[in-house]
Amino acid sequence: MTNSHVSIELQVNGQPFIFNVDATDGSETQLTNLVSNRSIGDTFSSGAVITHARGAYVENYAPLGVLLLNEQGNVAYSFPVTRLENQNAGPYYPVGVNVALNYQLVVTTSASLA
Repeated sequence: MTNSHVSIELQVNGQPFIFNVDATDGSETQLTNLVSNRSIGDTFSSGAVITHARGAYVENYAPLGVLLLNEQGNVAYSFPVTRLENQNAGPYYPVGVNVALNYQLVVTTSASLA
């Protein structure tokens, strides 16, 4: 089994937050707040708006996606992925999606390199 570091920077209510995880290949793994180690739903339990993002960045193997899931497990937003082995980090891009309690930020990964 190998691990891949996945991270994303989010602008939420005017403040920057970094969520990351060392994901195991072939799994779906939840990203957590770098400072508090809490999920995105716990971090913004009273509700917030993700206005901009930078990332998601991944190393080692191809993710199948970084997704914001709502409380029912449905996709609320799909973040584009940047493989740092192939390209430089990009600028912020607009998002404009709500986040609240029981939301999850997950990455689904594949064991194969793209």
